[in-house]
Amino acid sequence: MSTTSRPGDAGGSGPLWALRDTQAMAVRNLRRLTRQPEQIVFNLISPIMFVLLFRYVFGGAIQGLEDLDYVNYLIPGIAVQTVLFSAGVTGFALAEDMQKGFVDRLRSLPMSRSAVFGGRVYADSINNAVGLGILVATGFAVGFRPSDPFGLLLAMLLLLLFALAVSLGYALIGLTVRSAEAVNAATFPIIFPLTFASSAFVPVETMPDWLQGFATHQPVSVVINAARSLILGDDVTAPQREFLLAGQDTTSLVLQSLAWTLGIALVFGLLCTRKYRSLSR
Repeated sequence: MSTTSRPGDAGGSGPLWALRDTQAMAVRNLRRLTRQPEQIVFNLISPIMFVLLFRYVFGGAIQGLEDLDYVNYLIPGIAVQTVLFSAGVTGFALAEDMQKGFVDRLRSLPMSRSAVFGGRVYADSINNAVGLGILVATGFAVGFRPSDPFGLLLAMLLLLLFALAVSLGYALIGLTVRSAEAVNAATFPIIFPLTFASSAFVPVETMPDWLQGFATHQPVSVVINAARSLILGDDVTAPQREFLLAGQDTTSLVLQSLAWTLGIALVFGLLCTRKYRSLSR
């Protein structure tokens, strides 16, 4: 295969070619991760710290859960927070590759344009799955008890799909700013309010009236409530569902969360492809 094609040309066509290139990039990124033990340690420790902090430091001060055990309320919120922050690795790594000229070298090769950020998202999704598994295991150690094991698996899958969609947003930022420090500066003001102005740690009903509308309908709260409803299942009483889940049933919440996830993935996936193509000109 010749490597003398002009920059930006694809080496083949069709989804199978793109998938092969994406897999090759994902393997490269996973191998690179194994050479960064400090990042692996952070991914292992971070979810454990958040669970212990909110369970034992703040948990006693959280009231108004309609007799629901706070640890069962907490774990779905911490899970979404974990995948949101872990997804940021996508943007940081892409910005670093841009800064070091690695992406410039890839653009001279006959490969799928989408494989650069697709492989990054693929590898980081595996990383997110490991972090999520550690978080759930820590939750079990501190008293978390889901009523429906199958619902827990569905909730984890839903969270990983949401993390994948958010990773594409981070990827767009990484391709745009080209600096890991700038990625952090650009994403923190967005992720921080979406995480804490949500139903992750306290019921939306306890927030000021002017904030409740945003906190109820923004995507992070929708995904958290869907995961929470799947995990708790029939153990959620009618008053708890009305107060904690805005009175919505599980099916409605899951469909809303999937709609948000699909919308975010489509928008940022197209923008990432467009941005990468513009870099190849």
